[in-house]
Amino acid sequence: MKQIIYILIFCALSCKAQQQQQQILPLNYSALGSTPNSYFKDSNNELDSFIGRWQGNFQEKTITLQIFKQVKVPIERFGKPFYRDQIFVKYEVKKGNTILESTMNKDFTNDIGLSIKGSKIQDNSITLVFSGGNCSVGIGIITLKIINTTQFSWGYYPGTTTRNDITCPPDKDYTIYLPETENLIFTKQ
Repeated sequence: MKQIIYILIFCALSCKAQQQQQQILPLNYSALGSTPNSYFKDSNNELDSFIGRWQGNFQEKTITLQIFKQVKVPIERFGKPFYRDQIFVKYEVKKGNTILESTMNKDFTNDIGLSIKGSKIQDNSITLVFSGGNCSVGIGIITLKIINTTQFSWGYYPGTTTRNDITCPPDKDYTIYLPETENLIFTKQ
């Protein structure tokens, strides 16, 4: 009989621990003070408005965005593990038929350079982080604001636009190809 009681107590504690590990929170809920392994879930499907192939034009360049939704992506905040739903953007910048920069075929498994991702939604807008290119040149914030079901506006605000001459090799391309502008209209393809 004691063994059965011990098993029941163990199961109850295990179930309670698993429930705490699987806590599901709203997408914009703060990780500060949240239980480790919490899952910031897109329960209202707010990210879905951004998913798809989009195109815009800026200074004789065509910019194509391919936006995906990633579910339950592991992240770390405040030294603790969490999970979140987010969007991830691949892009291509062309001038005429010449591709200036493309991440469309890039595997981001081991390299986060040129990655664009995020999940912070507010007032039909999403704030994304661009990791920048070589030596993180161009690292900054991108904001997408839904206009209607087929259009959103783009705003890109790079924090670093130059390279560090001491640690960045001079033979790399440090051009920022993404459009550094506000209110650029992208249309769903």
